[in-house]
Amino acid sequence: MAPKYKVTRARSKEKKDDQFERIIQAGIKLFQKKGSEGFSLRNLADELGMTKNNLYNYVSSKRELWLAIRNKFYSQYYKENRKIVEEHEGTTIDLLLELSKQYAEFAKRDYAVFRMMFATSSAPLSDKVGKIEKAYKEFRLLDGTTRTIQKAKNDGEINPKNPAMAALFLYSLLFGVNYVNMNRREGNPVLENIQLSIDDISNEEFYEYVLNIVEKLLKSDML
Repeated sequence: MAPKYKVTRARSKEKKDDQFERIIQAGIKLFQKKGSEGFSLRNLADELGMTKNNLYNYVSSKRELWLAIRNKFYSQYYKENRKIVEEHEGTTIDLLLELSKQYAEFAKRDYAVFRMMFATSSAPLSDKVGKIEKAYKEFRLLDGTTRTIQKAKNDGEINPKNPAMAALFLYSLLFGVNYVNMNRREGNPVLENIQLSIDDISNEEFYEYVLNIVEKLLKSDML
């Protein structure tokens, strides 16, 4: 008699995607709570009620999970920006301001994600190179900003001496505002020397103030 084998049903793609999303969301919280050094896949598996071996079916290391998180939200950020570009009607300067506002909206939506994507945290090191890292492609966000500034220059709206330098300056300014707003929102003691609280000047008021300056700079010859 032929031996009987236990028949198991492969998980559907939808269920696998749902499980991977659970891993991503739990990973964000754990990275935020413990940092790259304190984070471990064993902790994550326990948090999710999974075995470590099962977790390895999705990510091979905490570095790969980090890259998976970045990939997910960079892709989301890129798609949202593309939608703005495709639906935009008006000047290229107005488009730059819309994209600048989108950067702030994306940051304040989840500052934990912003910290991993744009702030000072760096990806954990690992000797393993899994399929996610092999497929990972660098997101060069400033390339798009530089092209947009170059288009505005070609259209005669602005006249920056160096569009790439102007893009880097614009990003640095807006990154700084988002970083300060993140710390103000979270009450980070690192910024205890900033006397004005959110009750005095809201993050939204501060960002609008900076965008007004950005608009004037874009329309001037200072860039």
